[in-house]
Amino acid sequence: MKKIISLTLFSFLILSLGYTQDANKDFKTKSISLFKNGSAFYLKSGKVKTKDKTYRITKNIPSALFGTFWIQSPSDELQFVSSFNDQVAESNKTRTTTFAQMLSANLGKKLRLHIGKDDIIDGYVEEVEKIAKPTDDKALIPEQFIVGNILTFRTDSMWLTLNVSEIRRIEYLEKPNQVLETKFLQNKPILQFNFDNNKAEQNVDIMYLQNGLSWTPGYLIELIDDETAQLTLRAEVVNSAEDIKDTDINFVVGVPNFRFANRLSSLVDFYNSYVPAVNQGFSNAMRAQTTNAYAIQEDVQSLSEISVTANQVTGSAEEDLFFYNLKNFSLKKGGRGHYPIFSKKIDISHIYECNITANNANQRNFQQSFLFSPDNANRVYHSVKVNNDTEFPWTTGSAMVVKGTKDQKPISQDQLNYTPIKGHSFVKLTEAPNVKIKHAEKEVSREKRVLKHQNNSNYYYDLVTVEGQVKIKNYKEKDIDLNVRRTINGELLESSKKWLKAERITPNGPNKINTVCWETSIKSGEEIIITYQYKVYVPS
Repeated sequence: MKKIISLTLFSFLILSLGYTQDANKDFKTKSISLFKNGSAFYLKSGKVKTKDKTYRITKNIPSALFGTFWIQSPSDELQFVSSFNDQVAESNKTRTTTFAQMLSANLGKKLRLHIGKDDIIDGYVEEVEKIAKPTDDKALIPEQFIVGNILTFRTDSMWLTLNVSEIRRIEYLEKPNQVLETKFLQNKPILQFNFDNNKAEQNVDIMYLQNGLSWTPGYLIELIDDETAQLTLRAEVVNSAEDIKDTDINFVVGVPNFRFANRLSSLVDFYNSYVPAVNQGFSNAMRAQTTNAYAIQEDVQSLSEISVTANQVTGSAEEDLFFYNLKNFSLKKGGRGHYPIFSKKIDISHIYECNITANNANQRNFQQSFLFSPDNANRVYHSVKVNNDTEFPWTTGSAMVVKGTKDQKPISQDQLNYTPIKGHSFVKLTEAPNVKIKHAEKEVSREKRVLKHQNNSNYYYDLVTVEGQVKIKNYKEKDIDLNVRRTINGELLESSKKWLKAERITPNGPNKINTVCWETSIKSGEEIIITYQYKVYVPS
């Protein structure tokens, strides 16, 4: 009876082992779309083997994020998908180190035993007695292991039972197996697909968003001359998710909106008991949609349907996202890599920039005459204006700037901001100490208590007319182009040099908020003065 039970258990283990499935082996990854925030969208398909109308994933269940996990049958034969914990057959292979293990690893093989003092017996190993091994892990059915005392041995003429400790030497009459495989049942998570027929194989497509795979853009700007540069973009990929082999990869440019993908899908969250809250946001009486923190980039552009090719990478626009596509991508789990996206010659121009500190609308008193700021108060930076005349947008990323394309000399590292097609951006190079900018303001006139605070009848504003001066001196040995910017609270009046103006919405307070920019060219050794005026309401 004992032997029958053992054989029955063994048969069950073999069947169970044959039924365990590995998602990474059963599904082929068709494409992966990588976002810069550490998540990626996977498309996979496979022809899975079923038993009793079901298919089970017991290894490498996807860590899919909530609301993004979709499993489909192309022939519409999938009824439903469920998950639970169940006992799964596992096997363990170890190198044999004892006679008992060697005998168990070579069941049915012919060998010669040297026992006792002088006895030699030829025959076949039938069985080495097994008993249950105690375990503290309640998730495991007791493992069957070898006890080194009882051996059942068959010769050509008889059957023997002997103690393994009697054996002095073993001679093998055919090549021995030196690896022992033990089998046991373990409690593991299961993802089960239920079909409506008994087909031995079923086609299944799956898609999901998962954390652990991301890309970071990095640019190299090689300054060729004053008007031309070579711009190269590469993707730095970090793979902490799963092995990738010969797969189409999309590097995504844009702002993704996966509002609820901030936790695992309940279907694959086996370690946290998730109970939906009453105010989880899916009620018909839900409040107005809030801004999703998932969008981490400022990449924004309405893209038409475009398709481009750059080196080995292709690109296409889908809605408001742009996809750089790389074919036959491979990277093991835990791996990192740099991958070229494109390299293009672009038009550039050198520009000097300065941002003057904004005025303060709560300032009560002003100077009655110009008192200019110190020389180092308004720093001037040398930048390059990069023009995007390529066929694709540039995503935000770090930018290394060097001089030349062969014997490169380092210039700076800065950020290249998102740049749409036909747009431009500025990359900061160095500070320019030989371009000096001084700034001062004074009060020209004041009208007292002209405006009452809308919420406080005892609070009044004065209306002050302010005049400002910007003195610029170019000590460089060449002519330069210069942009001077400032934010001004109040109503703009006039400027001695044309300024570009952009007014911003001000929901609170009596003053408008304006961003102004003076674009000018200054010859070597030249000094210019810009005078401007504005009115501003200040506390009385």
